[in-house]
Amino acid sequence: MHEITAEQRERFLEFRAVYEFEKAKLVDQGAAGHVLASRPWEAAMKAVPLKPAELKIYKIMVAMHSVNGGELFGNEDA
Repeated sequence: MHEITAEQRERFLEFRAVYEFEKAKLVDQGAAGHVLASRPWEAAMKAVPLKPAELKIYKIMVAMHSVNGGELFGNEDA
């Protein structure tokens, strides 16, 4: 597994915070479907633009977290 740097961890956490904030706001407004699927992602990418390689790592780590739990974007070996 790719070990992320402290800078990547900070960026991923900021990206996730923007994504979750936007998603919660839209849910409160009654949004659903395409709006709920796309707008949080767009808001996060605008606030914290991730490079294609970073996006790949981000998505892998989020998927692994959904299956395995633990600290999101943490270094389990540290």
